[in-house]
Amino acid sequence: MSQTTDAERAIDTYHQYKEKQSASTAREYRRHVRRFRDYLEDHTEATLWDCHSGHAEDFYQWMKDDKQYAPSSVRVAHASLGDFYSTLETFGTDGRRGFPEVSVSQDPTEHATPERLDGMHKSSKKDVEGGDKPLSSEEVAELIENVPTPTVRNELICRMLYQTGMRRSELVRVKLDHIDQERNHIAVYGKKTEDPRDVWYQSSLNWHLNRWIESERPAVFNAEDSDYLFPTRRQERMDEQTVTDVVTTAAENASLQEVVYRGKPPEGEVESDTGRAINRVGAHTLRKSFGVHFINDGGDISFLADLLGHDDIETTKENYLKYSTKDLQNSVRRHGPSI
Repeated sequence: MSQTTDAERAIDTYHQYKEKQSASTAREYRRHVRRFRDYLEDHTEATLWDCHSGHAEDFYQWMKDDKQYAPSSVRVAHASLGDFYSTLETFGTDGRRGFPEVSVSQDPTEHATPERLDGMHKSSKKDVEGGDKPLSSEEVAELIENVPTPTVRNELICRMLYQTGMRRSELVRVKLDHIDQERNHIAVYGKKTEDPRDVWYQSSLNWHLNRWIESERPAVFNAEDSDYLFPTRRQERMDEQTVTDVVTTAAENASLQEVVYRGKPPEGEVESDTGRAINRVGAHTLRKSFGVHFINDGGDISFLADLLGHDDIETTKENYLKYSTKDLQNSVRRHGPSI
């Protein structure tokens, strides 16, 4: 079977898989993956299977400069490709669920980011006032009380994100043997990382873990054959998008959701209110809330950087100190040297 046929089959199968979750998202994601495939064919010697992060970033630049797509559309393209390659990693290795058996040398989105392109930062949530603002502890509690069904699983998802500061990509990769309930500790593995980092949680989480692991998880169709904490009836571990859907739906149910800005309207439409909504509350909001609440309660910024898995502490300072209510000036006056 040719690479072209393999690519089209993979894209069509991916669309069918995503369509079960959301028909509109499936169409949009397929459109971006096809656009990337066509870009590779027209502008490079690479294919979907052997392209790398340089190809992805060149594609984002081409979308922005040559095709005049808005930054928000470029970000959706990045999310689409990331989800496509994550799904291929799950099913394409051994050709399950109708996917062709393909070998992908690397996920080209793993080390590529639209944010490195000139002008992309202007429409990010960070630069819209209050766009990446964390939730208060009361709002987190309200969100958890309003999770969609299955409530036991989805409550645990939200509690784990908030108590540990994990990324959604890390949460879906947690295995049962990564959890040490005696120490309230989890070994966290990111995408394609061999060495974990350590996170800890409050002992109150163990009750929710046990309720899921002992009572609810065994009823999931693939549970017996999965090592992961969150298997689903379709596969051995949950998709990252499912985590986002759980949090955003809970936020909507709790009346906490708000649109920060809108992306490019669909083709043929010009109204600004028809573009894809970029919401304030998502899975990353619980990670942000963990970090800010940690600092506000007196936690050390360098410890937080380690807990969040930041390589550069400046990243932690830039993203978390601006929403801290901890009075740094008074802290220096109180604890700083006087000579």
